[in-house]
Amino acid sequence: MATEEKMNLFDGVFSLYNDLQQEEKFKNSKEPVMNLIYHLVLKNMRSLKTMQIIMDSKELKNSYLETLPLLRIQMETFFHLAYITEHENADVCLNEYQKLQDFQLLRVARNLKKLDEQKTNILSNDEREFMNLHKNKRVAKKDIEHLDKPWQLSNIINKYEEYVRTYSVLSSYVHYNPSTRSAYGNSKENNVIYNQFIYNEQEESIILRNAIQIGLSTIQSISKFLDIEEIQEKTSKVFKEWESVFINKK
Repeated sequence: MATEEKMNLFDGVFSLYNDLQQEEKFKNSKEPVMNLIYHLVLKNMRSLKTMQIIMDSKELKNSYLETLPLLRIQMETFFHLAYITEHENADVCLNEYQKLQDFQLLRVARNLKKLDEQKTNILSNDEREFMNLHKNKRVAKKDIEHLDKPWQLSNIINKYEEYVRTYSVLSSYVHYNPSTRSAYGNSKENNVIYNQFIYNEQEESIILRNAIQIGLSTIQSISKFLDIEEIQEKTSKVFKEWESVFINKK
C-alpha cells in the first residue's frame, strides 16, 4: 500500500481542481475552445478520482494494476489539452476537433453498415438511424490524423518521450498482450503462478508519480492559458511537494 504522504497528493490535486473551478476566468471564460477544455478537465479529474478509489481499495491485491488503463486515458487527455491550450488559432483548432468528431462518428456508422450488410435486419432502429445519419459524412483523414494518432499528437506538443516511455507501454494493459501476464501472478523458474500477487512498491510509486504529475500539469496548462496567477502559484507549491515525495527521495 502506498504511503500516506504519496496518497495525500491526490487531495492536493483535487483541492486545486476545486479552486480552479471557482475562478471567474474559468467559469465564465469567453475563449472559443472552452467547451473542449471543460470536457477534458472533467474527464481528467474523474479518471484521477477513480484511480484514488481503486488504490485505496482493500478488496484487490495489487489494486494499482487496475489503474494502468486510467493512467493511459489521463495521458491522452493531457496530450489533447496541451494541444488545445498551445494552439495559435482557436478557430482552426475548433474546426479540427469538429472534423475529428465527424470522423469518429463516421467510423462507427461504417462499422454498423458493414454489419448490416453481413447480417440483414440485425440492427436496432436506433442503430440504423445513427448509421443513416452519419454514414455519408465527408472527412479527409489527413486533416485530423494528428488528433487521431496519439504518437503524432505527442510529437506536436513535444511529449514524444512520454508517449514512448509511458503511453505506449500502458497500451499493453488496455489491449491484450500476453507479455503482461507476469503482472497477474508470481513468476518462478519461468512459470507464472496466477493470482499469487507480489506487491511491488516501485511499480505503484511510478503509477502514482505519473498520475499526480499529469493532474498538476493539466491544472498548470489551463491556469496559464487563462492567465490565473493564483492557481499557477498554488500549483507550483504542490509541484514542489510532488518533487520532494517522488523525485528528491530517490
